[in-house]
Amino acid sequence: MRVFWSFLAAGIAVTALGAATSAARGRPAVATRVAPAAPAAAATTAEAPELGNTSWLNADHALRLAELRGRVVLLNFWVFTCYNCTNTVPSLVEFDRRYRDQGLTLIGIHTPEFPPYSGEHDKGHLARALTKLGIAYPNAQDNDRRTWDTYGIRFWPSFVLIDKRGQIRFTGYGEFHLKDADYRTWDGRIRQLLAE
Repeated sequence: MRVFWSFLAAGIAVTALGAATSAARGRPAVATRVAPAAPAAAATTAEAPELGNTSWLNADHALRLAELRGRVVLLNFWVFTCYNCTNTVPSLVEFDRRYRDQGLTLIGIHTPEFPPYSGEHDKGHLARALTKLGIAYPNAQDNDRRTWDTYGIRFWPSFVLIDKRGQIRFTGYGEFHLKDADYRTWDGRIRQLLAE
């Protein structure tokens, strides 16, 4: 039992050290929780900042939120090297499959965590990841973190759900899986905004 407590204490120390190191380097953490659902009566209604990304995959032009008015938009801030992000992809692919024709536009905002030499900034690497993961929805390269910073994102993966009028209605972060409670929460939010 003494060995167990020693390992537990060491694990806590390493985790705290890693978080402190990431914070000191100005890097956000990878999260594994979904922000609590906002009650319908207290839904957020801030204007969604425009997307300024110029490099896109799975899109024939640089998308802008202004052209998507009348559609519900789900932004997914992710990076292909993030385990939590890639675990969430099957849920997002399912949302795209189920709701695209009903008025949902899902957009990946690929924001690298590490410096350019790590390969996360490379468009070819991202294109291969999209193919491997079965992602057909548009993805913007956010290599300069402009969109990440504009939306105040701090964790991978993060989500911003925008209504048909261009208003941010829900935000959250963290991994979720097909049919789990967090998936059902996001599914309900999407259906709510599609019905408005």
